[in-house]
Amino acid sequence: MKWQRLGSLNGKVWNILIGTIVTRTALFMSTPFLAMYLSDHKQISVQLTGYVLGINPLANVLFSGFGGALADRLPARRTLSVVPVCWGVVFILFFYADSFWQFLLLSGLNGLCYAIFEPASKKQLSIHSPKEQHLLVFNLRYAAINIGAFAGPLLSLLLRMDRTLLPYVLLGVSYILYGLSTMYFFRDLPASHGRGLPRAAGHPRRSAFAAISGDTVFLLLLAGTACSFFGYSQLNASVSQYVSGSPVFTNGLGIYSLLLSANAVIILAAQYFVLAWMQGRNPFTILIAGNLLIGLSFPAFLLPSASLAPWLFILLFSLGELLLSARFDALVNELAPPEDKGLYFGCAESIKAGTILGPVCGTYLLSQFGLGSPLPVFGILGGITVAGSLLLGMARRRHGKQQQKPQLPAAAAVTDQ
Repeated sequence: MKWQRLGSLNGKVWNILIGTIVTRTALFMSTPFLAMYLSDHKQISVQLTGYVLGINPLANVLFSGFGGALADRLPARRTLSVVPVCWGVVFILFFYADSFWQFLLLSGLNGLCYAIFEPASKKQLSIHSPKEQHLLVFNLRYAAINIGAFAGPLLSLLLRMDRTLLPYVLLGVSYILYGLSTMYFFRDLPASHGRGLPRAAGHPRRSAFAAISGDTVFLLLLAGTACSFFGYSQLNASVSQYVSGSPVFTNGLGIYSLLLSANAVIILAAQYFVLAWMQGRNPFTILIAGNLLIGLSFPAFLLPSASLAPWLFILLFSLGELLLSARFDALVNELAPPEDKGLYFGCAESIKAGTILGPVCGTYLLSQFGLGSPLPVFGILGGITVAGSLLLGMARRRHGKQQQKPQLPAAAAVTDQ
């Protein structure tokens, strides 16, 4: 891994990466504490609070394809500057919201803004970085997210902002400033354009969504990774409830808080070594390894040692999360045609359907079997997660066969937006 080549990355890439650190730090200062605030200060029931939290990923999944298509059709300069400003206004309005319906609407708009902005920013990272550095750039973005995930909650606790919505004002301001900064860094790009990206020779234009529906490798990749995200979502669902509520653990709530911190520390500490290990390896194999590590982390709770079980779990889980997140976006970038990168990145957000179904399934199993029966609960959850490896293996085989076929001549170099 050639870290010394970081200096070759241009200002647009650094603008997105630094903006990601700032905005994600502010994001994690605020969003993890929203449920407690709604229940304690707004007297909104647990069920209605669940609706407020759930509509965000639901809107993200439902509108991900739409947002990706917009990223291919709208100019980058407009999308990367206007959407963060609108997003910032949405976050500031959280501070002034008072009723369930207002919070529900704002949470849905939050998911919609995410669905539009994320594919556009990932597409620009791909366009404005050398091809040989795509894997490094997407991992730097992932590192930026984890820095925010580590620093945000700590800052919120240190500044005693965990029981107020004032962090949402700071979050909104940070997104508005981010939008203004992208307006400056992307000022050399045109403010309006058509698609502007020609298709490869021999590939007639057709509906982009039709092209994706016929991309079996991509669809299998999404299905397999959704199973991984099903397992990933258990950290904040069944695992949190089991560790904090099971009589096996003394001070379970404190142990769970330490597990969250350990998760971020392990990822940040291991990222350099994992990225070096990934160089030259089949990306599907890396995703399969990540899926297996997440799926096989759950049986750790079956160990007789209550002092060892949670730490073995978080070690395997964090390494699996790192492999999964470090390679997925870069693989989507490799599979996507240049003219449809935004759409592919947008549709890739559909894997978060796993994070919607995961908590529902995990909490249901706990309610059926109870906190004293970890074997059926984590056995079923681990089995569903590991099933993703079968789908990813099918994607790897199909992709290998496609690579062996004669390739059509590439079109002339594609110009940037």
